[in-house]
Amino acid sequence: MGAPLADPALHLATAALGAVRLGIPVDAVMQAIPVPAGQALLPRRQGALSGVVLHEGALVPVVDLARWVDVGRTGAERLGSARILVLHQDGRTLGLQVDSVDGLIEVACADVKRLHHDDHAEEVFHSAARVPGSDAILSVLDVGRLAALAASWHQVEPYEARADIVQAETPAGRAAEVNYALLQLDGARLGVPAGDLVEVMRMPALEQFGTGIDGNWCRWRGRHLPMLASGALAGLPHAAQAPLLAVLEHKGLALGLPVSAALALQAFAAGRDDGLVTAVYDADGQEVRLLDTASLFARFPEALLSKPDGRGAAAGAAPDGGVPNEDAYIVFAAGQRAATPIGAVAQIVPLAAGSGGATMQWNGAALPLVDLRPDHPATAAGHVLVAAKDGRHTGYVVTRVELLIPAGSARLYRLGAAPGRARSFVTVDTAAGQASYRIVDLAEA
Repeated sequence: MGAPLADPALHLATAALGAVRLGIPVDAVMQAIPVPAGQALLPRRQGALSGVVLHEGALVPVVDLARWVDVGRTGAERLGSARILVLHQDGRTLGLQVDSVDGLIEVACADVKRLHHDDHAEEVFHSAARVPGSDAILSVLDVGRLAALAASWHQVEPYEARADIVQAETPAGRAAEVNYALLQLDGARLGVPAGDLVEVMRMPALEQFGTGIDGNWCRWRGRHLPMLASGALAGLPHAAQAPLLAVLEHKGLALGLPVSAALALQAFAAGRDDGLVTAVYDADGQEVRLLDTASLFARFPEALLSKPDGRGAAAGAAPDGGVPNEDAYIVFAAGQRAATPIGAVAQIVPLAAGSGGATMQWNGAALPLVDLRPDHPATAAGHVLVAAKDGRHTGYVVTRVELLIPAGSARLYRLGAAPGRARSFVTVDTAAGQASYRIVDLAEA
């Protein structure tokens, strides 16, 4: 049986305003900018408008909710962490002044409850959310109501309707801006495209991946989630020491990124330096390394193990016979599908088209290659499973990595008894029924 579907979730940017902790839907947050020293005024006899700021050449009105509702302010002046959140919804852009921007969280929809049911047009809060793993409560802001009640916004057409003029309005040589979630690593701040960050959670229990490399994996939403190892990115903390796990997803695949903290949401001009990270500086002069998710997943084919294909049911569902698998297996395709013990694989390396041959560079030395693909030219793209025997490494070229079979989730069978002719298989339940894979131990090949 496949894993049950995860409960739908709401992604919120969190901020503080007096004693109130705000939760704002991430899709409505464009950027957090410093409060200018001399904010322009637009005098009004009533309302909560505190001023006007320039954002991307647009005049954006700024709302200070503390002028409207009791936020429990003590009277103390705002600290240097005060920010203006630039919000956008339904073609309307406005700013919201807050004391601080605290980070990003994912809240299960079941943990978001509507508490005010009068649907009063002059209220901007009707729901509250419980922060996962704590007793903290967020007041969820209705951005549409905020704009309507303030009756102040910068009107723009929806992005889709403006697609024909966006390029004309962008200065030559300037990249469009992208929202990034800022994550704290050991020694660096990393910006991840907000749309590719699925979840930030407490670090779960990890299992070792292969031998000879610093790599782990864990179960996540019924899937196998490979972890990025220390050294994969500058400043990346060791998984065993990082308190949090950020889950990145790209084209249906997922990778785990150990992090120290989730910081904020901020927009930067999109661009790449070496194809993986680009160093930029925020408004406060602090360095941020922007991550290109597509390049990351291209460099780490272990992400293929995270495919949500519904495989890997409990061993108890298998028919009688065979024995439970004590080891985990990697299933790969090379003409036919086969399985090799995960302990035999030191690393999975992408092989670019046109780069096949007798050897490849790996860890500063020439790695001999054995192509297991009978129907592919040596120059075709694929993946290399690096295996070790007697202290020497060999790269086995396969078409692709299929899935990971955890220990205890399948059964092992042996067919034949004649020396040199016996064959072993691992059988696992899949969404479409049972599947058996011949076991090829690459460490003994």
